[in-house]
Amino acid sequence: MKILKSIILVSTLLSIQIIATKTLAQEVKKDSVVPSQKDGIALAQSICGAGNITQEQGKLSCKNCPSFTAYSGSGGTLTSVVYGSFTKAGTREALIDLGDCEPHAGNWGGTVLLRHTNNGWSRVRYEKGFRSNICLKIPNRTGRHSLICEASHLGQGYLSTQLNALEIGSTKTTTTNLLKVGSNTGSCNPPYYEVQIKDFLTQDTNKDGFPDLVVRVSEAMEAKNTSRGNNEGCVDYRLPKPKFYQLTFLSNGQSFRPTPTTANLMKRLEVK
Repeated sequence: MKILKSIILVSTLLSIQIIATKTLAQEVKKDSVVPSQKDGIALAQSICGAGNITQEQGKLSCKNCPSFTAYSGSGGTLTSVVYGSFTKAGTREALIDLGDCEPHAGNWGGTVLLRHTNNGWSRVRYEKGFRSNICLKIPNRTGRHSLICEASHLGQGYLSTQLNALEIGSTKTTTTNLLKVGSNTGSCNPPYYEVQIKDFLTQDTNKDGFPDLVVRVSEAMEAKNTSRGNNEGCVDYRLPKPKFYQLTFLSNGQSFRPTPTTANLMKRLEVK
């Protein structure tokens, strides 16, 4: 029985990494989309190189991860693309989420910034650890596009999920953390809790012409005095039905700030 519980725990932890193994053939969220087959091949050629592409059942991959990644000897998957003008207004650019080409410390992958010119797509730079497969694209005052992206990290049974505002430049990405929640249900450290980002979208809540960020969050906290039998601490968490909250971050066209109500909720919900 104890071995079975350990197997269940390991399976649960591994399943959390599914986000990093989606492919272009699968549904993705937000402005992270699946490109057309023709465009997908052109994007893949710019990343993988000619003759280094495989396509099976709609799945586009590099036969071998590109030399600019950590795992240049194994294959990598092209997960999604976000189109926009990230580094300069009026440019045609794409952010490609590339999975399976980095170790755990590199979040299992990274993102490639491509730019389109008369000569087609070309690589501008690669940023390991930055996953762009769950992102919203937001126009800002400069005519460029900013991003709001969800990112998850798992370590020692603790899952951390963040919402970050990102400014993509030709040489670097500027990241501002807006919200950080988490779960310890994969750990052996009760009492257990699970706070999740269920969804996020943009809408002009205060009618000032700028899209604000609205986030839906769930919270389930185990009572501190929850009793459990011997050897049950690692797998037998007993969370109540979750409570749901709406958090709002107001935009001035350049940055986001939480409303007073949201700021108070964050003190309760955020990972310390």
